[in-house]
Amino acid sequence: MSNSLRTQALAEGALLAALTAILGLAGIYLPFIRLFTDMLWTIPIVVVTVRHGLKTGAVSLGVAGILILVLAHPLSAFFLLLQFGGLALFYGVAFKKGYKPASALLAGTGVAVLSLFLVVILMINLFGLDVVNIAKQMETSIEPTLELYNKLGFFKHSTQTGITEEVVRQMLEAFTQTFVLLIPALFVLWALATAFLNYVLAQMVLTRLKIRIVVLPPFREWQLPWWVVWGFIIGFATYLVGDYFRLEKFLHIGMNIMLIYAPILFILGLAVAVFYIGKYIKSTASRLFVILIALLFFRFIFLALMVVGLLDLLLNYRHLPIKK
Repeated sequence: MSNSLRTQALAEGALLAALTAILGLAGIYLPFIRLFTDMLWTIPIVVVTVRHGLKTGAVSLGVAGILILVLAHPLSAFFLLLQFGGLALFYGVAFKKGYKPASALLAGTGVAVLSLFLVVILMINLFGLDVVNIAKQMETSIEPTLELYNKLGFFKHSTQTGITEEVVRQMLEAFTQTFVLLIPALFVLWALATAFLNYVLAQMVLTRLKIRIVVLPPFREWQLPWWVVWGFIIGFATYLVGDYFRLEKFLHIGMNIMLIYAPILFILGLAVAVFYIGKYIKSTASRLFVILIALLFFRFIFLALMVVGLLDLLLNYRHLPIKK
């Protein structure tokens, strides 16, 4: 690398490191925009990695971490880098080397899940957080919630509606228990959503910068390899075994696996639906009518599209080329 190119790389790296630090600090000091900044602050590191290589990207990430450490808090900087730093560098390498989007997203999801679980484990060890405390905190909030409902007159017509205070209490207790059991799946889904949105936003920015990259195919052509179905089969079988033999651990594992698969299969089924709507329903009015019906019967449509997505893994309704 010539001196001029090295100087340009250092200048861009420093500028993008500063931008990364600003986004990270914004998320720390303004928690209400944290969700937004979590999806954005990796993008400068991805850009500098694509343009100047992994070494420059890693240096920029380190500089951003030091700035956050000095201006915020060491633990805040550490957790932020641990959760998203690896994902940013991996996506930078993936875009630079032209990894296929499916491969990049699959590996990126793995990186995001591992990073998030490392953060959670460290937080548990440092601050003593555990599932039992979370469950207790949620249970203690039930009675104040019921008191609020009473003040608002929610139970005044309970004899007519059948919704009594005891019924609502049982519903809230059941929700609390289910929520605690499904925390592992919720963590995985959050990591999956983070990995996907970071990839899509980085792709948009790189495309705007006129950087040649491999992009995601149109939504109607999204597909997954057939062997993905085995994860759902294992989860469903585990759930059935746990339910039949009253094995709570098997039951909980099966529930978590199926919850992870639910949005994935729904999106895959939605891609199939969009493909056929675009192929056979041409008029705008007809498409709006289909969307309206789907919204009115969303619960049924959600389950139906999950089934369609599951079967598409095996049957390939759209006859798309199978991508290895």
